[in-house]
Amino acid sequence: MWAFRPTRRLLKNRSVYKELVDRGFVKDTTSELLGKHLESQSRTIYSGMDPTAVSLHAGHLLPLLACLHLHLAGHRIIPLIGGATGSIGDPSGRSTERTLIETKTLDNNIFNLTKQIESFYENSRKYADKYAPYDTTKGEVKVLNNKSWLGKLSLLEFLSTTGKISNIGPMLARDSVKNRLAKGISFTEFTYQLLQAADFQHLFSEHDCTVQIGGSDQWGNITAGVELIRRVFSSESTQDKAFGLTLPLLTTSSGDKFGKSAGNAVWLNSSLTSVFDFYQFWLKVTDMDVEKYLKLLTLVPLETISQIMEQQRAKPDQRLAQRRLADEVTTMIHGETGLEIAHVATNVLFGTSLRTLKAEKVVAAFESDPRLVRKSRKEVIDERLTKVVTFSPQVKSGSFENSPQSAQAKTLIGSGGVYLNGEKTTTINRTIVEEDIIDNELIFIRTGKSSHLIIQLVD
Repeated sequence: MWAFRPTRRLLKNRSVYKELVDRGFVKDTTSELLGKHLESQSRTIYSGMDPTAVSLHAGHLLPLLACLHLHLAGHRIIPLIGGATGSIGDPSGRSTERTLIETKTLDNNIFNLTKQIESFYENSRKYADKYAPYDTTKGEVKVLNNKSWLGKLSLLEFLSTTGKISNIGPMLARDSVKNRLAKGISFTEFTYQLLQAADFQHLFSEHDCTVQIGGSDQWGNITAGVELIRRVFSSESTQDKAFGLTLPLLTTSSGDKFGKSAGNAVWLNSSLTSVFDFYQFWLKVTDMDVEKYLKLLTLVPLETISQIMEQQRAKPDQRLAQRRLADEVTTMIHGETGLEIAHVATNVLFGTSLRTLKAEKVVAAFESDPRLVRKSRKEVIDERLTKVVTFSPQVKSGSFENSPQSAQAKTLIGSGGVYLNGEKTTTINRTIVEEDIIDNELIFIRTGKSSHLIIQLVD
């Protein structure tokens, strides 16, 4: 297991629950006493995620940020990876049966998600420092896998304990089941809600965990857990000792959801979504969405967000709010180094002062990007621009002199569609000379509005 202790407290003399409400995190709660419960003492809170993919995506940011706020306020956090539940599939929010995941794939996903969650809290600790100049706390983060207890639970034991005190009526009435009855739902997915409820009961008993956080589509599963705890501990005074909090689903103003099932996943793993593309995604959000995302996905104080939006309305063309959002979220997920990479890549592809760029930083920013091509000096120096343009991997190699690529390159240059190091070039017979080399090893070529080629000279 892994634990992380923060060094500072984000909130001082302010209710963390009120902070969550004001930022738009709270959709529903199982009790109006949740706020008092969180303020009375340090609590243990969990949020679960099934390992259905090798990486978390932008849709996971909402529960991660909600837990981060609570963590920085001194509460203990359990990110729970569903090694057991993920093997059968959650029907919540689904219209069809999930495809079962192979054990090898599941184990690989669990390993990667664990490392990714650790990385998130490590980066968010550094990110939070500039917003957290307050007293120390004793909160911690402990990543758990529900396979460690559900995997040991026999069918007979499950049926004689959890199954014995669970009523079928409420289970059938929950949206995750009711919406699937007409088309059919397997017994496996039908019982998922009881397994998630058993998770909450286990964490309540073994880790003094009293709060579960999840997306709004998890309401039925969360309330099942609260009810199970109430029934199991009916002889004790457990009324309003187990709580559930649901978050709104992260969507755009047009109603589009974030996530892999929606087909528009923005992954938190830089090998799946590059740091540059991650940064650009947030930079391109609409004016209608940016204030909501600043509140939900950053630690920027609400008062500062109001000021940013005032500046945005005064100078909308500068997109100050989007720039702040992209900077904040990229720093939190990929660290200061990741933000620098995103800035360098943005300057290369959209900036105008290319000659001030340092080769080391440019190469680092585009290391795995097909737009970066390595060539020897003798392949480039004194070579015609019409040929150098075709070094892009998007252009098929072949006999060049009379090729379609040669004719196309000449047409592009002649029409002003080729930019060498940011400057328009219209001379068809232009050759590459030493003076064109930036920082002794780079050449930047753009064709049209958005096709880029970065050539690194190597010897």
